[in-house]
Amino acid sequence: MSSELECQDLILVEATPEQARNTNRNSYMSWGYPLLTLDEYIEREEILANHEFTSEDFNIWILVSKKSNLSNDTEPTILSQCETFKLKALITLSSEQIQEVNCYYIGSLFTPPQYRHKGYATKLMELLNDKLRFECKAKFSYLYSKIGPDFYSRLGWKIYPHKEIKFKVEDRFSTPLEHSELIVEINQSNLETVINKDCEFIKNNLKKLNKKSMAILPTKPAFDWLFQKTKSYSKFYADTNDPRKFGAMILNKKKESINENEEFLERYIMWNHDFMENQLFIIRFRSDSPYTTRLLIQQAMQEASKFQFKQIILWNPDLSLFNISEGLNVFDGEVVEKTEALPYLSWYANDDDDVDWIFIERYSLF
Repeated sequence: MSSELECQDLILVEATPEQARNTNRNSYMSWGYPLLTLDEYIEREEILANHEFTSEDFNIWILVSKKSNLSNDTEPTILSQCETFKLKALITLSSEQIQEVNCYYIGSLFTPPQYRHKGYATKLMELLNDKLRFECKAKFSYLYSKIGPDFYSRLGWKIYPHKEIKFKVEDRFSTPLEHSELIVEINQSNLETVINKDCEFIKNNLKKLNKKSMAILPTKPAFDWLFQKTKSYSKFYADTNDPRKFGAMILNKKKESINENEEFLERYIMWNHDFMENQLFIIRFRSDSPYTTRLLIQQAMQEASKFQFKQIILWNPDLSLFNISEGLNVFDGEVVEKTEALPYLSWYANDDDDVDWIFIERYSLF
C-alpha cells in the first residue's frame, strides 16, 4: 500500500449487478479469452451466478475507496475483486462429536493489471477474512491458488500437502474386466442418491478420527454447477453431445438402478470434463481395494476416450489402493506434488489451527 492514508481509505463491498459485470470484464482476458467472446463470457458468469447452487449463497466482493462508496458512485474504480461461496461442512473438535457448520470458499481473486503490486489484493483478503470470521460467523474459509505459500500464509491461511496422480488415456484398457456387469453409471437419475450416501460416509470417516478435522460436504446443486461450468467449452472440443455420464459405481449384485434404502457400497467414482485442458478430472473417488480401483479407473478411461481426452487426474489418492500385483497392474499413473491449485485453510472455530482437512478433492474447487 502506497500510504497509511490510502490503506484507511479502502473498503470491501458487495458488488451490484452492474459492478459484477464489470468484474467479469476485468477478468475476461485472463479467464475467458480466446475461447469465449466477451459477451459469451459475461453470459456464462451470469448463468452460473443465478444457478440453484449460487442463487443465495454466492457473493462478488470488490475493493473500492470509501469516498466513492459514500458518494454512491455507481461505477467506482475496482482495485481488486473476488468471489465467495457459502458451503456446508462437517467438523469434529473431539472424538465422535460432529458438527455441521457453515464455511466459505474464496475464488477468482483478481486485481486488474494497472493496480497490481500496490497491496490491493492483500487489503481485500485482510478485510474479507475479518468479514467471514466475525460478521458471517463462519467456522473456516478455504481456497485454492497457484500463488506461492508466502502470500496467503502471512494473511492467515495455512497451506496443506497436495498430490495428484495422472493417468494417460490408453485404448488398450477398453476391454471389460471381470465383474464389469456390477458397474452402474452415475447420471442425473441417481446423482443425488450417490451424493447423499457420500455425505453419510464422510460423516462416518470423521467419527473414526481422534483429531480435530474438517471436510467439505458435497451437494447435488454444487455438482450441477460444476457440470454447467464446463458446458460453455464443450462445443469447441466434443463431437458428441454434452456429457451425460458423471461417474460410475460398483454394486454388490447386478441391478439396473439404485434407491436410497438398499445397501450401498463405498465404491464409486465421479468426474468432470475439462475441455480447456483436454482432460478428465476425478472429483470424488472411493475404493475399497486395488481391484476396485482398476474397475473404476477403467470407467474413467472409457469416458475420457469418448471425448478424446489425453489424461485423467485424481487429487490426493490413497496410494495403497493402487498397489496391484504385476499381473493386474493398474494403469501407469504418475504421482506428483501439486504446484498449482494449492489448498489453503483459515480456521475460525478456535485459536488452534492444527486441523486435518479430509478429502482434498476436486469437488471442493469452484
